[in-house]
Amino acid sequence: MRLLQLRFGPQSAGVAQRYLALAERHQSLGDRPGAVIATSFALTAENFAGDLAAALSAYERLATEISDLDDPLERYIAMGCSLLLYHAAARPVPYMQHACRMLQLAEEIGHGGLQLASHSNVGIAFFLAGDDLQARHHLEQVVESIELGGWLRFSAVALLTEVYASSGDIERALPLLEAWAFPAQLHELDGSAVAHFHTLGAEVHARLGQPARTQAYLDFLASVPVEHRSLEVPRMLAVVRALHHQSIGDDAMAQAGLEQALGGALQASDAELVLPARFWWMAAEVASARGQWQQACELQARARRNELDCKRDGAAVRRVATQLQTDASARAIEAAQRDPLTGLGNRERVIAVGDRWLAQRMAPIVIKLNVRRFNAINEALGRETGDAVLQAVAERLREACGRFEQALAVRMYADQFALLVAGGEDSLQAWCAIAAEMFSTPLAVAGHWVDVSAAWGVALGPVHGATMQRLLSHAEIALNEDRRTQAGWTVYAPSLVRADPRQLSLISELKRAAREGEFFLVLQPKVRLADQQVVSFEALVRWAHPTRGLVPPVEFIPFAESTGSIKGITAWVLREAMALSHRLREAGLVCGIAVNVSVHDVGDGEFVRTLRELLATTGALARDIRLELTEGAVMRDPATVIDRMREINAMGFEWSIDDFGTGQSSLAYLNMLPVSELKIDRSFVRGAAASSASLTLLKAAIDLGRNLGLSTVGEGAETAEEWALLRELGCSVGQGWFCAKPMPEQDLLPWLQARRSG
Repeated sequence: MRLLQLRFGPQSAGVAQRYLALAERHQSLGDRPGAVIATSFALTAENFAGDLAAALSAYERLATEISDLDDPLERYIAMGCSLLLYHAAARPVPYMQHACRMLQLAEEIGHGGLQLASHSNVGIAFFLAGDDLQARHHLEQVVESIELGGWLRFSAVALLTEVYASSGDIERALPLLEAWAFPAQLHELDGSAVAHFHTLGAEVHARLGQPARTQAYLDFLASVPVEHRSLEVPRMLAVVRALHHQSIGDDAMAQAGLEQALGGALQASDAELVLPARFWWMAAEVASARGQWQQACELQARARRNELDCKRDGAAVRRVATQLQTDASARAIEAAQRDPLTGLGNRERVIAVGDRWLAQRMAPIVIKLNVRRFNAINEALGRETGDAVLQAVAERLREACGRFEQALAVRMYADQFALLVAGGEDSLQAWCAIAAEMFSTPLAVAGHWVDVSAAWGVALGPVHGATMQRLLSHAEIALNEDRRTQAGWTVYAPSLVRADPRQLSLISELKRAAREGEFFLVLQPKVRLADQQVVSFEALVRWAHPTRGLVPPVEFIPFAESTGSIKGITAWVLREAMALSHRLREAGLVCGIAVNVSVHDVGDGEFVRTLRELLATTGALARDIRLELTEGAVMRDPATVIDRMREINAMGFEWSIDDFGTGQSSLAYLNMLPVSELKIDRSFVRGAAASSASLTLLKAAIDLGRNLGLSTVGEGAETAEEWALLRELGCSVGQGWFCAKPMPEQDLLPWLQARRSG
């Protein structure tokens, strides 16, 4: 705590010894991270003592110890000094490299303030490299944020003001100077930032020919202790004074100021003396006004050389920033293709890898397995133990994959896993042997010995399919056969395909169901977590079949999508939802309703016309209807889907991305989508309270939505613990059985009334 109190106080050369004393104390107490951080802070203070080169050299020796720190927050804090040193040395490339690494650490830590501070650092790197446009973009975001205050916000303001002034945008610089200059609580701010900001203020007003305002800044600077001024401030202040005295006709003081500013400067190399280009331009202006033409030419040449160096560094800095964005996108895709419970890949992962292998003319083996009697394990030992069983199964699959040169294990859903293996007959026989003995010994799980067995289904690429979707489908058929026969290992063959007479009649039955009123809607409330108010509902379709009874959506929706019948079902659901929304609005009740649509609907050229006609016939308002599309559906044909989504959004409809986290959308595409809501898949919510990995992924998804300015919905919250966790993590809206099960319209009004009165 003492170390942090010292760090957040004003910095000066005299603080270095106090940091070093603290470093020795932490070292004597065996606190290696504390010693490293304190040493790092001491190096920062060297910037004020004047030995910048020695401080940089010492930091680069310390960098290995910093990277070895286990805690990401400790690494972040210790790396902070590097930015001050590289800034003082005007070395934008290593500055950007460290700023990007610190941004990654801030995202890993999940602290909003650190992330904003890190974005500010990225903006500074662009400024040092002469890319004013990118610098403004990052720094304006930070300054406008309400999450960042105090001396950190003041430092960001000072930097943004300098960006404006350097690019000649004085109209933007002046309001910031007026608002932030001459602080009353000087001791609460970083002394170097105060000195830098007010030197800049004096410079701006001197260049505008406003001597009274310039003098006010110079007078204020006299109250700032000299030890709080970083290395470049005295020379910048001297040239500003020279410019000021030149403007008021004090030739002697102007000459003295110029000589003080330039003392030995023209003879020093850029490495020895780091000053911005505008320093040399101001000095050249004073020399020119005094008729010192040769000196003015030399100063102008130095300014141009400085600007050329910035342009050269700018290309390298942009490459570093581009790599950061690429890495962030890759991490997002990696997270989207990973199962949060087991740490294995998921369905999207195996499809992506398998299709790549097929494109490379490899012959992948696709193996699916189900854990037998898993429901009985869940019921007997509880869901937590059931999850632990799945994790233990995943570990055995992971170990088995390690025996092969190229093999991947994923969890498809629930207790179903899949394996992707490269190789021919030898690999197939090896996996057959592994399957026979994999579960020969029980699993040690949560104090229990659990005996499990598995059913196995195999499809061989490309013989059994030229795409992963086809291979997975055929492996599923083989798996179903293995479950039926309990053979222990079944390879797909066309003869295993058995037409289900019930499915053959589904197409005509689905058309009849919409016509005869066999479909009905149920609605599940969505609740704002901040105040527990119902804000909208999700409409879900159910089928009351005259002979089969209640048919679950999982049995007819995928079939309807594959046969094209989904369009008629979607139109029916939209009509009913819009009519209900209109009735709710007329009654003065919450009337927002979300409807699931498929990629087949969005891709249909008639869908927009259908929406317009339904609005006209039902009297509903477009803003009351939210359309939900799954992440995976968007990524199947993003170019077409995004354009159609934008067209529909322009009509007034809101869009949600459903099942977020289960697809493989990149951050670039996500930022392009006209969506206002992310619905985080239930697999992220369930078990997050008990699993640090699941919790990290859930928090990352919520933070991503918030950072993109989107509302976030946590789906599938079934317990009070999950509900409270969503609220604690800052999720906007909760949905799940803990609040309410899906209910028909006739039950909805009494439920709302009871909730209001309760």
